Amino acid sequence: MQETALQSIKVAILASSNDQSQQLQTLLENSGLEVVLVEADGHQFLDRLKNSTAEVLLIDVCESDDAEMDVIDSITEQNDLPILFNDSGPEGVSLAATSELWGKKLAQKLTELAKRNGTAIRKSKPAAERPHPMVDRQTIAVHKKANAKPSEPPIKPQWEAESVEEPDHFADLEELSLELGGVDKITPATKDSNETPSTELNVWVLGASLGGPQAVRQFLAAIAPDLPVAFILAQHIGASHINLLAEQLNRVTPFTVVPGRNGHKLRHHEVILTPADKQLSLTDDGFIALKPSPPAAVYSPSIDLVMTEVARRFGAKAGTIIFSGMGDDGARGCEAIAESGGVVWAQDIASCVVSSMPDQARKTGKVSYSANPEQLAKQLYEFYQPNS
Repeated sequence: MQETALQSIKVAILASSNDQSQQLQTLLENSGLEVVLVEADGHQFLDRLKNSTAEVLLIDVCESDDAEMDVIDSITEQNDLPILFNDSGPEGVSLAATSELWGKKLAQKLTELAKRNGTAIRKSKPAAERPHPMVDRQTIAVHKKANAKPSEPPIKPQWEAESVEEPDHFADLEELSLELGGVDKITPATKDSNETPSTELNVWVLGASLGGPQAVRQFLAAIAPDLPVAFILAQHIGASHINLLAEQLNRVTPFTVVPGRNGHKLRHHEVILTPADKQLSLTDDGFIALKPSPPAAVYSPSIDLVMTEVARRFGAKAGTIIFSGMGDDGARGCEAIAESGGVVWAQDIASCVVSSMPDQARKTGKVSYSANPEQLAKQLYEFYQPNS
């Protein structure tokens, strides 16, 4: 079969700013691609994408922007085009604009991704029947600063359509009348009234970022009601979204999901959501204590800090699972969990929207098991069976 020329590949670009999107457009057009859509506004990008002729998407945005992350989640759920994520930031793109080689490599990556997708996607199918969009998780590392995130693995095949029916992710934020005046005013109701002594608690940290809410929903929907575990979910998310995330997760899981608050005691059969604007710590007798986030924190909440705290308090009875996400938050925490005698697992590449976080966890050498969210839930139940 004859190779597809670069000129035949049509690209849609979403970037963090107009300058950044224009620089990316120039890079790609100079390398022979046809750019059919360029946007710095995520909502406009979604609207215009429906009527575009794009064959592949290039998304280069800042993960710390909550609004952009919400739009990206919508894109990955509603769109069936292949996606290349890049997190170079405006400085990286500006520097790379002086390199003809960088632009050609980026163009070639997009071309290969579009060709891999081929004719497998049938746009006439209802959204529920479409396969998950093919996502290239490789981060462009050329001309990045010394402290930039490392490169990620090559493209992996598509995974099967989700088995769990998903609600519209954060689609009803404006209509949601769940204003409770802050997490400290929430009084959780537990589905299990039996108290477990803090010395006997099994506590697992679920770390997630981009694509995480989808993966965590699948995981929590598949867990057994009698699983003897307390979960703490550290999800990169805006502070105003915590209540909505708790509501959405409560719809699908037998566990009780509550935002973390001062004085709440950890219990088996609960999922505690780490507030995005606080640092979570734990008392010796298993109570939550919240304090302001460190001013220099890169991620909110910090998965590393939550995992390190759980490792300190629960030692060999601690565990963690790193789900889909961009960046490397959680890698140092995985080392802390493992060094305390705990267990470290991660979501596999094929089922991630972006596999950077679990990939970085695997690079520590501490991950002992990788699988999709449903398999992780099954394995966790078997882990705690007496004869397993």
